[in-house]
Amino acid sequence: FGSSGQRELRVPSSPHEGAEVSVALRMEFDIDICRVFGISSKDDGPPSVVCVTDDVLSHSRWGQGMRDVLDKMGERSRRAQGLGKAVTYGRGVVLGGNRIYLLAAKHTALGLLKVGPKKLFVARKADEGLVEIHPFCVLDFYVVEGHQRGGFGSHLFRAMLSREGTSAGKLAYDRPSPKLMGFLRKHFGLARFTPQSNNFVVFDSFFSPPGETCTARSALRGAKGECSAPS
Repeated sequence: FGSSGQRELRVPSSPHEGAEVSVALRMEFDIDICRVFGISSKDDGPPSVVCVTDDVLSHSRWGQGMRDVLDKMGERSRRAQGLGKAVTYGRGVVLGGNRIYLLAAKHTALGLLKVGPKKLFVARKADEGLVEIHPFCVLDFYVVEGHQRGGFGSHLFRAMLSREGTSAGKLAYDRPSPKLMGFLRKHFGLARFTPQSNNFVVFDSFFSPPGETCTARSALRGAKGECSAPS
């Protein structure tokens, strides 16, 4: 596939059809991202959420193009968060148990969300010792500038929760930015946690019995579960 680029084009300001259209910088690629997953889409239509796995990256036809998408989106995420090294990248990577969700409309990528399992040692409370947990973790979360208040982040995050069958309070978060913490507070009511020496955030609700925290069903209210596997 050819090189990818960025240009000023018109995109929907929300993930719903009929939304008003605004002009903002977006990430456009030569590869039809949605076609890789068997989804019919338009560049100016509502975006879909797709799940990138090792099978996608090793595909003889689509693999290289999707690796390019991850490289470019991962670099944009790195710059937006002021990180020294990208968390998400495509070249030479084996995802293993990790998965990368993309919010895309045909050739256009609007957001990414990288998740995967980790073994962590955390303290439930500041005055307690460490316990070993094996949570599913949010490792990288980015929505392209100009679309961060259009509902795209919530749309992407809830689709991931639906596919993984979990809730936001049962995840761990790797060095979440203040913006992500605000997002979780606004959309999922998550605010209480004990600071950890490993810089992961594990909310108090992670340790709550199922009856004392929001269930996956209630946390996913509004999610359409539209994630697709490659065709």
